[in-house]
Amino acid sequence: MKIKLLLIFAILFMLTGCEEKPFYVASIGNGGSLDGPYVLGPIGVADVLGGGGGFGYGAVDGYPGKSADIGRMGVPKHIEGYWAKQNPNARGYVAFYRISVDIDSELAEKKIRTLRNYYQEYKRDMGVMQVEVEKERIRVFYTLKCFSRVNNCSVKENADPNGWVVYSPNKTTHVVVLFDGKGEMSLTPFPDSPYEN
Repeated sequence: MKIKLLLIFAILFMLTGCEEKPFYVASIGNGGSLDGPYVLGPIGVADVLGGGGGFGYGAVDGYPGKSADIGRMGVPKHIEGYWAKQNPNARGYVAFYRISVDIDSELAEKKIRTLRNYYQEYKRDMGVMQVEVEKERIRVFYTLKCFSRVNNCSVKENADPNGWVVYSPNKTTHVVVLFDGKGEMSLTPFPDSPYEN
Protein backbone atom coordinates (compact mmCIF):
# COMPACT_ATOMS: atom_id res chain seq x y z
CA MET A 1 0.00 0.00 0.00
CA LYS A 2 2.82 2.43 0.91
CA ILE A 3 4.56 1.72 -2.39
CA LYS A 4 1.36 2.52 -4.33
CA LEU A 5 0.96 5.81 -2.44
CA LEU A 6 4.59 6.74 -3.07
CA LEU A 7 4.14 5.94 -6.76
CA ILE A 8 0.99 8.10 -6.97
CA PHE A 9 2.74 11.02 -5.22
CA ALA A 10 5.76 10.67 -7.49
CA ILE A 11 3.55 10.78 -10.60
CA LEU A 12 1.62 13.80 -9.29
CA PHE A 13 4.89 15.57 -8.48
CA MET A 14 6.22 14.93 -11.98
CA LEU A 15 3.00 16.18 -13.58
CA THR A 16 2.98 19.41 -11.56
CA GLY A 17 6.67 19.90 -12.30
CA CYS A 18 5.95 19.80 -16.04
CA GLU A 19 3.22 22.42 -15.84
CA GLU A 20 4.38 25.66 -17.43
CA LYS A 21 4.36 28.57 -15.02
CA PRO A 22 3.18 32.11 -15.80
CA PHE A 23 6.02 34.31 -17.00
CA TYR A 24 6.81 37.92 -17.79
CA VAL A 25 6.67 38.74 -21.49
CA ALA A 26 7.13 42.51 -21.94
CA SER A 27 8.82 45.49 -20.34
CA ILE A 28 8.10 48.12 -23.01
CA GLY A 29 4.72 49.28 -24.30
CA ASN A 30 3.69 51.12 -27.46
CA GLY A 31 0.43 52.96 -28.06
CA GLY A 32 -0.48 54.14 -31.54
CA SER A 33 -3.06 54.40 -34.28
CA LEU A 34 -3.51 53.11 -37.80
CA ASP A 35 -5.71 55.88 -39.24
CA GLY A 36 -4.64 59.29 -38.03
CA PRO A 37 -4.48 61.20 -34.75
CA TYR A 38 -6.11 59.96 -31.54
CA VAL A 39 -5.89 60.55 -27.84
CA LEU A 40 -5.41 57.33 -25.88
CA GLY A 41 -6.33 57.09 -22.29
CA PRO A 42 -6.73 55.80 -19.92
CA ILE A 43 -6.27 52.32 -21.43
CA GLY A 44 -5.16 49.47 -19.21
CA VAL A 45 -4.20 45.87 -19.97
CA ALA A 46 -4.31 43.47 -17.00
CA ASP A 47 -2.17 40.33 -17.01
CA VAL A 48 -2.42 36.82 -15.57
CA LEU A 49 0.18 37.62 -12.90
CA GLY A 50 -2.04 40.22 -11.25
CA GLY A 51 -0.31 43.22 -12.79
CA GLY A 52 -0.45 44.84 -16.18
CA GLY A 53 0.42 47.99 -18.06
CA GLY A 54 -1.03 51.38 -18.83
CA PHE A 55 -1.26 52.50 -22.46
CA GLY A 56 -2.88 55.90 -21.99
CA TYR A 57 -0.19 57.84 -23.84
CA GLY A 58 -2.26 60.87 -24.79
CA ALA A 59 -1.95 62.16 -28.37
CA VAL A 60 -0.70 59.50 -30.80
CA ASP A 61 -0.52 59.16 -34.55
CA GLY A 62 0.89 56.21 -36.50
CA TYR A 63 2.31 52.78 -35.76
CA PRO A 64 3.86 51.84 -33.40
CA GLY A 65 3.18 55.21 -31.78
CA LYS A 66 4.53 56.32 -28.44
CA SER A 67 6.75 54.13 -26.31
CA ALA A 68 7.02 53.77 -22.53
CA ASP A 69 8.43 51.48 -19.89
CA ILE A 70 5.60 49.33 -18.48
CA GLY A 71 7.66 47.43 -15.91
CA ARG A 72 7.28 43.67 -16.11
CA MET A 73 4.07 42.49 -17.74
CA GLY A 74 2.76 38.96 -18.11
CA VAL A 75 0.36 37.43 -20.61
CA PRO A 76 -2.63 39.79 -21.03
CA LYS A 77 -6.09 38.76 -19.83
CA HIS A 78 -8.24 41.94 -19.91
CA ILE A 79 -8.33 45.31 -21.67
CA GLU A 80 -10.34 48.37 -20.78
CA GLY A 81 -10.24 52.07 -21.39
CA TYR A 82 -11.11 55.03 -23.57
CA TRP A 83 -9.81 56.65 -26.75
CA ALA A 84 -10.98 59.53 -28.93
CA LYS A 85 -10.47 60.35 -32.60
CA GLN A 86 -9.09 63.85 -33.00
CA ASN A 87 -10.52 66.24 -35.55
CA PRO A 88 -7.71 66.45 -38.14
CA ASN A 89 -8.77 69.92 -39.38
CA ALA A 90 -9.65 71.64 -36.13
CA ARG A 91 -9.59 71.33 -32.37
CA GLY A 92 -11.66 68.74 -30.58
CA TYR A 93 -12.81 65.23 -31.32
CA VAL A 94 -15.02 63.60 -33.93
CA ALA A 95 -15.77 60.33 -32.07
CA PHE A 96 -15.31 58.66 -28.71
CA TYR A 97 -14.68 55.00 -27.91
CA ARG A 98 -14.52 52.70 -24.91
CA ILE A 99 -13.97 49.01 -24.20
CA SER A 100 -13.93 46.59 -21.27
CA VAL A 101 -13.48 42.96 -22.28
CA ASP A 102 -11.51 39.84 -21.41
CA ILE A 103 -8.67 38.57 -23.58
CA ASP A 104 -8.28 34.83 -24.20
CA SER A 105 -5.09 34.50 -22.14
CA GLU A 106 -4.55 30.82 -22.98
CA LEU A 107 -4.52 31.56 -26.71
CA ALA A 108 -2.44 34.71 -26.13
CA GLU A 109 0.16 32.67 -24.25
CA LYS A 110 0.36 30.10 -27.06
CA LYS A 111 0.92 32.90 -29.58
CA ILE A 112 3.60 34.53 -27.42
CA ARG A 113 5.41 31.22 -26.94
CA THR A 114 5.28 30.64 -30.71
CA LEU A 115 6.92 34.00 -31.43
CA ARG A 116 9.52 33.52 -28.70
CA ASN A 117 10.54 30.25 -30.37
CA TYR A 118 10.22 31.54 -33.93
CA TYR A 119 13.73 32.63 -34.90
CA GLN A 120 16.77 30.44 -35.50
CA GLU A 121 19.30 32.76 -33.85
CA TYR A 122 17.62 35.97 -32.68
CA LYS A 123 16.98 35.96 -28.93
CA ARG A 124 15.15 38.48 -26.78
CA ASP A 125 13.61 37.60 -23.42
CA MET A 126 11.32 40.59 -22.97
CA GLY A 127 9.19 41.74 -25.87
CA VAL A 128 7.03 44.78 -26.55
CA MET A 129 3.27 44.96 -25.94
CA GLN A 130 1.44 47.27 -28.37
CA VAL A 131 -2.06 48.74 -28.22
CA GLU A 132 -3.18 50.12 -31.58
CA VAL A 133 -6.50 51.78 -32.41
CA GLU A 134 -8.36 52.32 -35.68
CA LYS A 135 -11.80 53.86 -35.16
CA GLU A 136 -13.68 51.48 -32.83
CA ARG A 137 -11.23 48.66 -33.55
CA ILE A 138 -8.53 48.05 -30.95
CA ARG A 139 -5.77 45.47 -31.19
CA VAL A 140 -3.06 44.21 -28.89
CA PHE A 141 0.11 43.11 -30.66
CA TYR A 142 3.19 41.43 -29.21
CA THR A 143 6.57 41.71 -30.89
CA LEU A 144 10.21 40.85 -30.23
CA LYS A 145 11.30 43.62 -32.64
CA CYS A 146 13.55 41.53 -34.87
CA PHE A 147 14.42 43.85 -37.77
CA SER A 148 15.97 42.05 -40.75
CA ARG A 149 18.02 45.13 -41.73
CA VAL A 150 20.01 44.81 -38.48
CA ASN A 151 19.21 41.33 -37.07
CA ASN A 152 19.28 37.77 -38.33
CA CYS A 153 15.54 37.06 -38.43
CA SER A 154 15.81 33.64 -40.07
CA VAL A 155 12.83 31.50 -39.09
CA LYS A 156 13.02 27.97 -37.69
CA GLU A 157 11.45 25.29 -39.83
CA ASN A 158 7.83 24.58 -38.81
CA ALA A 159 8.03 27.26 -36.10
CA ASP A 160 4.47 28.49 -36.68
CA PRO A 161 2.13 25.70 -37.84
CA ASN A 162 -0.94 27.78 -36.91
CA GLY A 163 0.05 30.85 -38.91
CA TRP A 164 -0.10 33.17 -35.89
CA VAL A 165 3.04 35.17 -36.70
CA VAL A 166 2.33 38.01 -39.15
CA TYR A 167 4.03 41.19 -40.27
CA SER A 168 3.53 44.33 -38.25
CA PRO A 169 1.28 47.01 -39.78
CA ASN A 170 4.34 48.83 -41.15
CA LYS A 171 5.86 45.54 -42.45
CA THR A 172 9.15 46.00 -40.55
CA THR A 173 9.03 43.12 -38.07
CA HIS A 174 6.89 40.19 -36.92
CA VAL A 175 4.02 40.35 -34.44
CA VAL A 176 1.34 38.11 -33.03
CA VAL A 177 -2.17 39.51 -32.54
CA LEU A 178 -3.19 38.81 -28.95
CA PHE A 179 -6.51 40.65 -29.16
CA ASP A 180 -8.57 42.10 -32.02
CA GLY A 181 -11.89 43.59 -31.00
CA LYS A 182 -14.25 46.52 -31.27
CA GLY A 183 -15.22 49.00 -28.60
CA GLU A 184 -18.36 51.06 -28.28
CA MET A 185 -18.53 54.29 -30.30
CA SER A 186 -20.30 57.55 -29.48
CA LEU A 187 -20.39 61.00 -31.08
CA THR A 188 -20.49 62.50 -27.58
CA PRO A 189 -18.22 61.68 -24.61
CA PHE A 190 -19.20 58.71 -22.47
CA PRO A 191 -20.32 59.62 -18.93
CA ASP A 192 -17.44 59.49 -16.44
CA SER A 193 -14.90 59.35 -19.27
CA PRO A 194 -11.88 61.68 -19.26
CA TYR A 195 -13.37 63.48 -22.30
CA GLU A 196 -16.66 64.38 -20.62
CA ASN A 197 -15.59 67.93 -19.75
